[in-house]
Amino acid sequence: MKNELSLCERAYLHLCAAVRRFALPLASFFAVGFLAHMYAFTNKLLNADETAALFSKGATVTSGRWGLEAVKLIFPDVSMPWIYGVISLALIAAAVCFVICMFDIKRPLTQALLAGAFAAFPALTGNFCYMFTSSAYALAILGTVAAVYLFHRGGWRRGLAGAVLLAFSLGIYQAYISLAASLCVLLLIKRLMREECTARDTLIRGAVYLGWLIGSLAAYYIVTLIVEAAMASGYQSYSVTSGLAPLRSLITAYTSFAGIFLSGNFGYVNSGLSRVLHLLCAAAAVGVTAASILRRHDAKKTALAAVLLAVYPLSVNCMYLIASVDIIHSLVVFSFVSFYVFAAMALEAVPAEWGSGARRAVKGLVPAALALIIACNVYFANKVYLKMYLEYENAYAFYNTLMAQVMDTPGFGRYTVIDLVGNTSDGVTRFDNIDTSGFTGPNEELVNTYTRVSFIKYYLGLDLYMYREDTVYDAAWYDEMPCYPAPGSIRLLEDEGRIVVKLS
Repeated sequence: MKNELSLCERAYLHLCAAVRRFALPLASFFAVGFLAHMYAFTNKLLNADETAALFSKGATVTSGRWGLEAVKLIFPDVSMPWIYGVISLALIAAAVCFVICMFDIKRPLTQALLAGAFAAFPALTGNFCYMFTSSAYALAILGTVAAVYLFHRGGWRRGLAGAVLLAFSLGIYQAYISLAASLCVLLLIKRLMREECTARDTLIRGAVYLGWLIGSLAAYYIVTLIVEAAMASGYQSYSVTSGLAPLRSLITAYTSFAGIFLSGNFGYVNSGLSRVLHLLCAAAAVGVTAASILRRHDAKKTALAAVLLAVYPLSVNCMYLIASVDIIHSLVVFSFVSFYVFAAMALEAVPAEWGSGARRAVKGLVPAALALIIACNVYFANKVYLKMYLEYENAYAFYNTLMAQVMDTPGFGRYTVIDLVGNTSDGVTRFDNIDTSGFTGPNEELVNTYTRVSFIKYYLGLDLYMYREDTVYDAAWYDEMPCYPAPGSIRLLEDEGRIVVKLS
């Protein structure tokens, strides 16, 4: 009698087959991933939010992230750098495998470079600066890519499953709608490059993609409204724009995309060398796409290709259309990682009609550029983590000294209330020579009015009577106090059982 395999056994066999199939890109991904991020996995690095969220995932349903609240069931509210770091890498490695399948990337070198580009991408470094949500966001990235993959394969069941998966991923982090949109646009460009696909078929497919994206986003919003009504959460973040704002946001989306290459927006292109390499890859991707379509001598396909190339930057930055501009930062535009998918597509589609010199140039320069971009981003990641380490050591020394002086103040007792007023302005080293401008992660004011109670409690080990609110004293004696660390910056209010420290 034929033995039937259990569900676990079948899953194990599928996993083994997948590992064998994607052995090279997986090896590349984890090698680059550990080279870039191992320091963050083996040290407790802090920024402002990470300091206060040691035992939480920050704002969840109150910011429309009901999926992030649900993810607590599998990723508990303890910010554990090693285990959450490794889990995050594993989840995004799986996403890379979906991308390779979806875009039919066949050349081993291209697969390895694409995997390495994902692993070292600065937005992933940004995720690890917020380790308390890193694994949840990685799950959302995998869910987003898997959702597009399911819809791309066709069939209403897969499309429905993909929409549900995408809606849940947006419930973890809304910004990944732009990752889904950018992948869809690239799939349409790739489809248009195929000889058997017509402009009409591609246009219809594009309309279906757009409808699917809007439907998934609508499903997310419906669930958000239901959760908000049930929990009276008062949804606040990622507010939908109105009036003339969409036109202004549209322009900003394009200028911001250009700024990634030219001005170092978000810290993605973080050196002069990296800028040249990215522009080279962009020129190759656009050039190969144009040449592949122009050789068909089909005016409709050419026009549609021009539209899709123009829409691609908007798809990457489509969060500008639905979110307040002041909340767009390095983590939000993770969708720029699709740029490396675009470059990989170019390597796979160099026209046969090109001369041997042109073919060799593209197939030699683009891989070299991608490899050097990976190296630049590995270097940048370690620079970011070094800056975070130095900021933590600096803040620890500063507040350790401060609290020792507070506790040595005559009249201090176990129940004395401590008011630290303002943020640190003097006596704290600024690490401006480690330039991470434009990148969300390291924070010069690691300890501020929002985080210092948590920092002093969890990292200095002092569970004292302190309040997060920034108390303001409208009194002559306070105005006359100098700022810490000058003598007289710490004052005991004996009648109130309170010690006041003027920081700024």
